[in-house]
Amino acid sequence: MRDFEEYTRKQSDSHIFKRLLGYAGPFKKNFIIALALILIDVGLSSISPMLLGFIIRVIGNETFTNNQKFIYIGLIILAMLIAVGSAVVMVYFQQILLQDAGQQIVKQLRKEVFEHIEKLSLNQFNQIPIGKLITRVTNDTNTLSEMYTSVLVNLIRNTLLMIVQFIIMLIFNVKITLIMGITLPFVAIITFGYRAIARKQYRRVRNRNTEINAYLQENLSGIKLTQIFNQEVRKKEEFTINNKNLRREHLREMMMFAVYRPLMFLFSMLASLIVIYFLGIEIIKAIEAGATKDQLVALAAVLVTMYTYANDFYRPLQNLSENFNVLQSSFASSEKIFDVLGTVPEIVDSEGAIELKDFKGEIEFKNVWFYYVKDEWVLKDVSFKINANETIAFVGATGSGKTTIMNLIVRNYDIIKGQILIDGIDIKKIKLDSLRSEIGQMPQDVFLFTGSIKSNIAFKDDEISLDDVIKASEYVGADSFIESLDGKYEHIVRERGNNFSTGQRQLLSFARALVYEPTIMILDEATANIDSETEEIIQNSLEKMMKISTMIVVAHRLSTIQKADRIYVMQKGEIKEAGTHQELLALGKIYYSLYELQYK
Repeated sequence: MRDFEEYTRKQSDSHIFKRLLGYAGPFKKNFIIALALILIDVGLSSISPMLLGFIIRVIGNETFTNNQKFIYIGLIILAMLIAVGSAVVMVYFQQILLQDAGQQIVKQLRKEVFEHIEKLSLNQFNQIPIGKLITRVTNDTNTLSEMYTSVLVNLIRNTLLMIVQFIIMLIFNVKITLIMGITLPFVAIITFGYRAIARKQYRRVRNRNTEINAYLQENLSGIKLTQIFNQEVRKKEEFTINNKNLRREHLREMMMFAVYRPLMFLFSMLASLIVIYFLGIEIIKAIEAGATKDQLVALAAVLVTMYTYANDFYRPLQNLSENFNVLQSSFASSEKIFDVLGTVPEIVDSEGAIELKDFKGEIEFKNVWFYYVKDEWVLKDVSFKINANETIAFVGATGSGKTTIMNLIVRNYDIIKGQILIDGIDIKKIKLDSLRSEIGQMPQDVFLFTGSIKSNIAFKDDEISLDDVIKASEYVGADSFIESLDGKYEHIVRERGNNFSTGQRQLLSFARALVYEPTIMILDEATANIDSETEEIIQNSLEKMMKISTMIVVAHRLSTIQKADRIYVMQKGEIKEAGTHQELLALGKIYYSLYELQYK
């Protein structure tokens, strides 16, 4: 699986836009009402320049008395205020509707991304910095919020406003409007050029933002090591480099906008000057031709109206340029989000996969081969069978393949060659949820979530009661320290369980695995990092569990597996010896050497 830093596929704006609109489908009612409000808003916003022209006509009309002029001007101003006020009300309701729809869409998209990430395999997670995935779920989805709540509506509003204003100007003066329209192709060329360059720049900004988030996540997680080895200064320098890279890309982004926006303003001024120049000439010619005062007033009214429209004509375009800024940022974020959603999970249910029923817990490996890196075999033609309710142990040097076997049983990875059977059924033909629900795992590196002891053991499963949690804790001996805590099972677990000892975390992990009453229990180096007292508690629990479920133990401490029904000795990905503790000692080979080395 590739890193998300660079894309093997670039998605077009139209493709992304269509896909984003698809998420708006369930909220089309909100958008339709908002569109209707936009149309009213555009109509109201287009009235003001004409009303200004009417004021000029009223002022210059000699048939009106001054009092009449005051009344008419007051009524026109009142109409302008009503138009502006109504437009503000329209905008208010637009925002309410769009914010509601936008936040719902982003919520759904965030949920979809998170659920998809959960389906990725461990192998895929090993290749992706967690900080990058966090960025996709948080920053990138948040960027889309503004697109749904303001950018789309402003794109429509500003586009419609330009069209309506252009049509009105044509009605007032076709010649000058067409002359002014000569600037439009240049504006279009600059805008499309800016959009193409901006898209690439926004990708760079998002990449740098992802890098800094990934760096922060990794280094905050490893802050203990940084302090132990006194590496704060070096880490600060590394962060400074990432920070400068992000700042540089942001400055480039701002520089592009700083060039584009003044160019739009320049064309706006040019349009206004065209109106003033050509209408000014018409007024001068009218004066020379002996035009009446009413005719001159009418021309002046047209001048004010056309000038106001021309001045406002490019303002929507300037707003569109700002919308393009957010839109390009949204597209860059969308591209990354859709790239995550487009990443196919490596471990999935096969077609026709079944639910396990009457699970017994019999496991068989048939000529299994596996590697993490191609052709670097971790397991080589491994075969063995574990009967239901047996306790089996795997021992061997680091890297011999013990933990890999555990990972393959629960399909954290899929084998390369061979077959793994549970109750005589190929595990690839069993639904993942069904398979994993019957297997309890107690890893060496225990992870506890922020919350209470009860929520950690029950994994916030509502079907597991407090009585179930207490029963599991008593069974594994975890109650010996839980009962002494404030709040007992409601005692707060801090991040990663750092307010508990390693042994206490292991006991909580054991209770968590046991509370689901698994048919198969996997203990991967579960006693490797704990004290002798806790090891004795766990050992007593193991002995009670040995005939309740099938148990597979990976251990360096041979004292924990001496009562196992069978012990497999692994070396370089192969099973070299098999037998009971006494049988292997009597054999006097690899296991005997491990035993001698450990107890000496």
